[in-house]
Amino acid sequence: MAELQRVQPDLSFIKGVMESGGETVKRCYQCATCSIVCPLSTEESPFPRKEMLWTQWGLAGKVSGDVDVWLCHQCGDCSKYCPRDARPGDVLGAIRANAIRYYAEPKFIADMLSKPGGVVGAVIAAMVLVLIVAGLWSQVSGEAFPFPEGDVVYHKFMSVIPIDIIFLSICAFVLFMSYRGVVNFWQDISKGAGLPKSFTGTYPVPPIGILATQYLWPSILEILSHARFKKCGQTAERAKGHLWVLWSFIILFAVTNFVFIAEDLFHAALGWIGPVTPMPQYHPVKILANIGGIMLVAGIWMIKTMRDRKAEEGVLHSSSQDWILIWLIFSVGATGIASEIFRLINVAQIAYPVYVFHLGCVAVLFLSLPYTKFGHLLYRTTAYVFDRWAKDVKAGKAGFGLEKPIGSDH
Repeated sequence: MAELQRVQPDLSFIKGVMESGGETVKRCYQCATCSIVCPLSTEESPFPRKEMLWTQWGLAGKVSGDVDVWLCHQCGDCSKYCPRDARPGDVLGAIRANAIRYYAEPKFIADMLSKPGGVVGAVIAAMVLVLIVAGLWSQVSGEAFPFPEGDVVYHKFMSVIPIDIIFLSICAFVLFMSYRGVVNFWQDISKGAGLPKSFTGTYPVPPIGILATQYLWPSILEILSHARFKKCGQTAERAKGHLWVLWSFIILFAVTNFVFIAEDLFHAALGWIGPVTPMPQYHPVKILANIGGIMLVAGIWMIKTMRDRKAEEGVLHSSSQDWILIWLIFSVGATGIASEIFRLINVAQIAYPVYVFHLGCVAVLFLSLPYTKFGHLLYRTTAYVFDRWAKDVKAGKAGFGLEKPIGSDH
């Protein structure tokens, strides 16, 4: 006779999910309608039915090791057709929000950035930091502070070197914390999938070359096309807004790195070339930057409009964390465009404060990557990669020198 095991529910996990927008989880009575109607669920690993049960029982360990939580795109089909209005899509969204906090280090940053007041405070703190650094820089450069004389040129307010010191420090911190979170996440989902450990006692990762070519690159191509988003029923239109925001980030990332290499490194640091910025409006890089900025604002507004409409229809519930990220991204795009407009019309008393506000919003957006819903970029991408890898491992096609699929007795 099989030994009975007593379930020890993690009440703090249940409370966290309910407080993050999953308060309807206890209405679920396991009819499986959600898994049947979900366009992304598979017969081999149906969701979100099992996640609803595990959450009701407080099985935090099972949920943290479940890659399917991240393969869900909250399309709204399950919530639309749920006969008990248990809103499975919203519950999985709440689970993801709690997972991001679980992997976040230090957690007080995640707690701070999960509240509107905390984000506003962080932006103000970043702006104060920018003003302090700019004030110190004015003592070195001899420029008037806070309004340099002459035409509005942001590098007179604060040169590229002080800016780099601020943002490269933030980026280094964010990259390190993101790496730690993703590594811990990989270990948990490897355990949840029943993969074998390596001789070191940890769950292995494929060699970097294989990881990049066979698993990461195909996953990136799928993300860039938003293939899974487009399969969603109730919120399929969301794919357009998300694509615009995604591609705007890629464009602005490319532009920022061009300026960093050409202006900050080759000109300011090494003196190999003349100044690159401010660029004329007809410069290809400037045109690309303007396109990226417009796409960012337009894309995030599409997402906001869609969420408003779907909330009225009862298909999609937006949590405070959803709105925090939406308004933070909108602020980055809007202040970036406004900074350029006020620079062009040469209104220093407005241009420089808006520029400081823009830098504060950008700094907080960078910082939020491992701590807010922005972390979907990290964990969903990792889930895509792991899903491909785990399927190959279980089929005996990859890793560990296996000659037979995991779980096979023959």
